Amino acid sequence: MPYLIDGNNLIGSVSDFSQHDPRSRRDLLGQLWLFQRTTRSRLAVVFDGPDDPELMAECRQWPKFELYFARPGEKADEVLLALIQKSKQPGTIILVTSDRELQAKGRLKGVKLLTSQEFARRLKKILKEKRKARELYKPRFAASPLETKIWLETLTKK
Repeated sequence: MPYLIDGNNLIGSVSDFSQHDPRSRRDLLGQLWLFQRTTRSRLAVVFDGPDDPELMAECRQWPKFELYFARPGEKADEVLLALIQKSKQPGTIILVTSDRELQAKGRLKGVKLLTSQEFARRLKKILKEKRKARELYKPRFAASPLETKIWLETLTKK
């Protein structure tokens, strides 16, 4: 199921990020990429403001992940609505925003809704599970028989 995400709105809902910090977009996109890889869902993220060619180039390498920036004089909400309008199956889309006006317009188009806060909780949960899984599968190095012999000899010498 594809997610359409109001990027600036989500940044405001994730406690680690600030809309005034330019690194927040990059960090959020990194987390969303992990979310996308874990859930295997399509993601489209739309930001207000000037585009970032470096971020665009990076995201183009990620399958099932699209990044959009509203053009000058355009709002991210308009881009999100255009993407919904363009969809052949709007009922399969999950719109992530806490903007009530955008939610109402999305509801009329038949999309499913998630507030940015709800999505931020899901994101946090998935990232936490991913971290735990990485810890479980961390390579554990055991001493070789030769190393064990050397240690035993060293420790038992008087």
